[in-house]
Amino acid sequence: MTQHKVIAEDSLSAMDEISRVLGKDAVILKTEKINGKIHILGSNDIEDLASSNAKKLNKQKSNFSHLFTNHNLHQKTQDRKIISVIEKNSIEENNEKENIKNQDNNLSKNQFVDIDTFRRFTDKIENLLKNMIIADIDELSSHSSSSLSIKLLEKGFSKQIISDFKKELLIDENVDPELTFYHHLSKKLVEPFENNVLNSDLIFINGPSGSGKTTLCSKIASHILDKKFVGNDRHKLSIINFAPKSSNHSELINFGRLLNLNVTSISSLEDISSFIEANRGQRKLIIDVSQENNNTTRYHEYINKLTLNKNCSNIVAIQASANRNMIKSVINSFKNSFPTVALTKLDESHIGAEELSILGELKCKIGILSGSRSIIGSLAFAKREVLAQYMKDISL
Repeated sequence: MTQHKVIAEDSLSAMDEISRVLGKDAVILKTEKINGKIHILGSNDIEDLASSNAKKLNKQKSNFSHLFTNHNLHQKTQDRKIISVIEKNSIEENNEKENIKNQDNNLSKNQFVDIDTFRRFTDKIENLLKNMIIADIDELSSHSSSSLSIKLLEKGFSKQIISDFKKELLIDENVDPELTFYHHLSKKLVEPFENNVLNSDLIFINGPSGSGKTTLCSKIASHILDKKFVGNDRHKLSIINFAPKSSNHSELINFGRLLNLNVTSISSLEDISSFIEANRGQRKLIIDVSQENNNTTRYHEYINKLTLNKNCSNIVAIQASANRNMIKSVINSFKNSFPTVALTKLDESHIGAEELSILGELKCKIGILSGSRSIIGSLAFAKREVLAQYMKDISL
């Protein structure tokens, strides 16, 4: 028997029937499902068997399973898993490095400062530490009454001023060392200035707003009238208001009326330069300079040149209540025009040891002491003994 066809309800029953009839080596030539029945055609013929085996070989060659027959698939699967884990870790590590880099960038932006900011910070720290002394507390408690440096530091004088004093002078045991210090500092600060005021053809009054420039201008004019000009010579003295056109100078005009002096208002640097040239050698000019004008670079360049002439004086008004930072700023802005300091409003407040120290450190010269409650007779030219007594009085 070469071929046998079986019709059954399912494939398993049909296959059992083929094996029973044709043997276990039989091959299936055809399988169909017709009207719900399974139709299988089997054969045990030698030619059919050979043909079936050839078809199996061709089918194996046509798929890709033979490509992996010489490889350990389980090991390859493990390798792929390891590679996947390594790649994942590498990605996470790169992400972590990127996050750290971004954090470092953020730290550099948010927590670190540029060199200018750091320099300003260190300058502030140096200023805070400048007047400090590190010493044994027990030693200070037993010798504080005889320590001049400690006394003066407690009163507000700077360490630099005190050190300069101690370097320059040997203190006589029979002389009060504290009083000697006041006279020493007064000598450094005070400059005889009355002759400069009387002999200068040009007197510029500079300073910040509110420092009493206008009142000081009127007091200087009053003093010159009393000392230099009498009778019909008043026309030889004029007051100039050098300020923007929009500024209010009614107070200066009122002072001019009180002193019977002409007050001229000039707003531009070119105009005041022309006015000065036109009146050179004919009139003595006192120029009240507004803060708006004395803050300009062109004005500073102009006054720097004018003050090279000994007949031109630059007076910088500093009110008694000014702090050391304001004093330093104002003086530095006029450092190239040979300023003489006028301490103003001394009848309203006092200038302390810290402020006098910064004036000494900046090598300033004080020429005028002025109050603000009276015009006539209230201008005083600085004297060493007067300033020394003043420092002693405010230190009590």
